Amino acid sequence: MRYLDIQNWSRKEHYDFFKDFDEPFFGIVSEIDCTKAYKLCKQNNISFFAYYLHKSLIAVNSIEEFRFRIVEDKIAVFDKIHAAATIGRMDGTFAFTFIEYFEDFNQFSNNLNKQIEKVKNSTGLFMYDNKFRKDVIHYSTTPWIKFTGLTHSRQFSTGESTPLIVFGKLSKDNENLIIPVSVNAHHSLMDAVHVAKYFQEFEFIMNK
Repeated sequence: MRYLDIQNWSRKEHYDFFKDFDEPFFGIVSEIDCTKAYKLCKQNNISFFAYYLHKSLIAVNSIEEFRFRIVEDKIAVFDKIHAAATIGRMDGTFAFTFIEYFEDFNQFSNNLNKQIEKVKNSTGLFMYDNKFRKDVIHYSTTPWIKFTGLTHSRQFSTGESTPLIVFGKLSKDNENLIIPVSVNAHHSLMDAVHVAKYFQEFEFIMNK
């Protein structure tokens, strides 16, 4: 981790302008073509959830602005971003769990499966100790809903700056398979152009 030189940052005025807003987060929803990724997963008995979560993290880690976090009035730039994801249980409840990011998909998937089993065989909301860690993206999935907009419950007094990414229901668009993706991010740290880069990179990786 390092700290950004805010004084010489091209977005310094943007940072100063947005950082004290009551609601500094903005949200964008788009759709990702995942036809090739879904077929690959089905043909190879791979969890589609594990696959797209991993590819999303690859995209996130490739864009520096997604690794920015506000820490005590400084901007920390993390070397690696992991997932703090909601995992559902059969009784309809869910838990927040920490999923370490590994570049190798098999290593990532094996660890994810362990965390899923841990949640399914437990109760409670948090499955990891440091629930305030900054080097994560807050991920969630709503596989029952093809959404076109999304808001989040938030505490404005905490100074939170961690982005939130939500995946929706897989659906067909003619012969293609698409999935809605929502990104909410702190406007002091990034703009719509950076979110667009994430969508483009994520879709590119999903269809390689």
